[in-house]
Amino acid sequence: MSSTDSITNEKPAKPYPEFPLYAHASGRWAKKIRGKTHFFGKWGDPQAALRRYYQEIDDLRAGRIPARHRAAGDLLTVDQMVNHCLAGKKLKVLSGELVKRTWKEYESYGDRLVRVFGKTTPVVDLGPSDFRRLRADLQKTHNSLVSIRGDIRKTKVFFNWALGEGYIERLPNFGDAFRAPPRAALEREREALGERCFTADQIRAVLAVAHTNLKAMVLLGVNCGYGNMDCCKLPIHKLDLGGGWANFPRTKNAIRRRCPLWPETIEALRQVLATRKTPQDPRHARRLFVTQKSRGYKARNLSRELGNALERAGLSRDTGVFYDLRRTCASIGIQVKDDDAVRTIMGHKRPGGDMLGVYNQLQVDDDRLRTVTEHIHGWLFPP
Repeated sequence: MSSTDSITNEKPAKPYPEFPLYAHASGRWAKKIRGKTHFFGKWGDPQAALRRYYQEIDDLRAGRIPARHRAAGDLLTVDQMVNHCLAGKKLKVLSGELVKRTWKEYESYGDRLVRVFGKTTPVVDLGPSDFRRLRADLQKTHNSLVSIRGDIRKTKVFFNWALGEGYIERLPNFGDAFRAPPRAALEREREALGERCFTADQIRAVLAVAHTNLKAMVLLGVNCGYGNMDCCKLPIHKLDLGGGWANFPRTKNAIRRRCPLWPETIEALRQVLATRKTPQDPRHARRLFVTQKSRGYKARNLSRELGNALERAGLSRDTGVFYDLRRTCASIGIQVKDDDAVRTIMGHKRPGGDMLGVYNQLQVDDDRLRTVTEHIHGWLFPP
């Protein structure tokens, strides 16, 4: 290989002492402006880099996108940002790093960005007034501050992704309207909503009128802390009815869960298996719960069916939603004062800063799990 073909990592010296750029390790001439490094051309052509520097320096110092980029039409648009980001996350779905349900959520947020901002709007042109419009659009469907906080966090994923991938040099000015609600406001809302748990009488009333599938799902909700999607996607092989155990990782984050099953839950699950329809969609072949029309359940089906059962039991539909069964399981189970056992049942991890959780390598033993579920059972079915 000739010397001209070899590649060297040695940085070149400046063409002359007053040259305003420096040789960056990436092989380009660079300059830090307003706290950010900008690049102007390759080492091999310092004069071209200098010309570009003088063309762009006024805009960069003013915090503007250089006119040359704007005239060339090479600014990232909202539609491009959304499509690039979703394509990148699709690869993580295929590799198993991201569940499809989460990707679909991102897709819905991306569709909203395109609808509210417009497909061809440059991302760098977005400002506080645009994000006020987006916040107003979000609040048409999501009224709770907890939901809005999640909406803001998930929306910003697109912009953080574009920044990290180098498509934009800075984040837009989101403005005050797109800041996450403060903790004090969240606490006030939580206080106003009151307790989001069912009473034992309410659950027993629902069980008395629930159809086969719903009865088993309600029992899984309060026995094992299963939410809507847990029940919808529960595979048959994750249940050990003979031994009385459920070993189904949480669908939201794949955290391992293990929970003893009550005799009432086992009996209800056996009845589901005895009457189960053959699903139309082969992808649902392993799922336990199938509708009477041989379809897979959707999360919204469960809260609607629970609402119907509440009415049949003489209760208001506003008594609670299906996910409140999971909250009830945690609220009653935690009275045993064995938080790690409750976490194992619920599929929760200790907070990241809790070093005991980092050092502890032992699983919670089955007796401790039984103690928690027996306490909940005694609360729901007192002697």
